[in-house]
Formats: sequence, C-alpha cells, structure tokens
Amino acid sequence: MPHQGPGFLENQELQLILFGGKGGSGKTTFAAATAIYRAQSSKNKKILAVSTDPAHSLGDSFGVFIGDELIPVNGIENLWGLEINAPKLLEDFKQRHEKAIKKLADRGTYFDQQDIADFFSLSLPGLDEVMAIIEIANILKNGQYDLIILDTAPTGHTINLLALPEQMEKWIKVFDLMQEKHRYMGTHFTGRRYVKDDADEFIEMMTRDIGRVKNLLMDKKITEFVPVTIPEPMSIYETERLLAVLKDYKISVKSIIANRVIIDEGVDCPSCLSRIREKEKYIREMERSSLFIISLKCLYSLPKLGG
Repeated sequence: MPHQGPGFLENQELQLILFGGKGGSGKTTFAAATAIYRAQSSKNKKILAVSTDPAHSLGDSFGVFIGDELIPVNGIENLWGLEINAPKLLEDFKQRHEKAIKKLADRGTYFDQQDIADFFSLSLPGLDEVMAIIEIANILKNGQYDLIILDTAPTGHTINLLALPEQMEKWIKVFDLMQEKHRYMGTHFTGRRYVKDDADEFIEMMTRDIGRVKNLLMDKKITEFVPVTIPEPMSIYETERLLAVLKDYKISVKSIIANRVIIDEGVDCPSCLSRIREKEKYIREMERSSLFIISLKCLYSLPKLGG
C-alpha cells in the first residue's frame, strides 16, 4: 500500500505550520525538512522558516548562518530563514512606546516618576515572546511570504507562548482602565469632546495586534501545529501536556510526528532488538492514549517524511 504523507506537507491553504515538542525530539530538523519540501514542491510560493527558540539551531539544519535578518537559504530560490531575536524586538518595542506606556502608568497609578521608570526598566516576563509572535503575524499580514514554518522553543516555553495572547488581553484591559480616568476627567471638567492621544493609540494598536495573533493561531484553515515526540516516557508526557493546551486554545493538530522509531527488519542483534521492543511499547502507549487518539491522524518517523 503506498505511503500517504501528512497533510501539512501538501495542504496549499496553510499559511503557518508550527513544530513543537521536547528539546531533542527533532522538531528543528522536521521544521527545516518541511520547509525544504514545501519550497521544492511549490516553486511559485515564497516560504519562510522561522525559529523562536532562544537556542537557535535552524541555521545548523540548513547548513547556513541565519541571524535576525531575513536570509535566502542557499540553493533554494524561494526559501528564506530567520532566527528571531525576541529580546531585541522587546527593546525596540519599549523604545517606540516608552512615552505612551509611562503616560498610562502615570495617569492610572499612584507611582511617582522614579517608580514608573524603575518598573519600565524591568524585563516583563514573556513579553519578548509576545513580540516574536506579533512579528510573525505581521510578516503574514504584509503578504511577503505565502507560508511560514515555525520552529518553536521547547514545550515549556511554547505552552507559555500560547497562553500569552490571553494574558496580554488582560493587561490591555488594565491599561484601558488606567486611561479611562483620564478620559473621564478630560470630558467632565472641560465639557469638550475627548480627543485620543498616543496612550489611546497604543491601547488600540495592542488590541489589534493581539487579536490578529489569536485569530491566526485559532484559524484551522490556515494554521496547523505539528507536535514532534520520541517513543520515550518524558517526551510522551510532555506531548500529552502540549496536546491538552493546544486543545484548550483551539489550535489545530492533525498529525503528530514520532521520531527515532526503530523498525525490526531482520535485526539479529539482541541489544538492538531489546531497544526496538522498548520503543514499540511506548508507540502502543501513544496509540492507546485518548489525547493522542483525539488529535492523532498518523505517526511518522523521519525517513518517511521524505518518502
């Protein structure tokens, strides 16, 4: 019976494919392999492979240096690479919007100017990752690329990243409440119609950006998340946890990749056979798990991806 490949390799409607899983599972290799396959099979489409993993290794998979500037991948005319520097994006964001954020804090809190300056200089947990996903959404919005293939950070970081848009919506609501007092004062005591300022524009911009990210991640027609696992207990546990989070956030999962699957094809080495039997046990465990059955269309090992 001919091998039927996973849908993310052939689905021409997809605009964003995310690969995630435990560190060392092979997600970067699969992201790079998928980017090459899609670029070679769809010559009329521009493909961008992006890494948000703080320990970038996407360039190593392609055999080229990739930094935080868009770079063509050697030998493939419609494939580019980018390793996002999230802390730099956050620093640029803070510089661009420092005035508006400090204005909001000044209007809506009892902090003095020094307190506000000290707070602003702190690294806000997770905000750099928000900037990374907003950057990806903006790249798609601009239409410069037809498909983005995203190599995410290991599972823990990815779960935090997926939760951030919802958390950011709560922060934006707090900002809006802080600004509401200023709006009220501006109309109640002057009798004039309120005129928006840069603080209002900042709130509106963040509302649009976060809304666009949420819509992108939840759009099953154009976005698919592909978990990558290996048949070992810790990797299976992390994948189950990731699948539960993806389900909660309504992010589409149609295929799970099982890497490092060893097949018994005339192996006569007792030690090798023992390893094969052990891995087969965990493959069966994955197939029995309700989470894997709900989300799992097919399990693929690395050799099958190319053939």
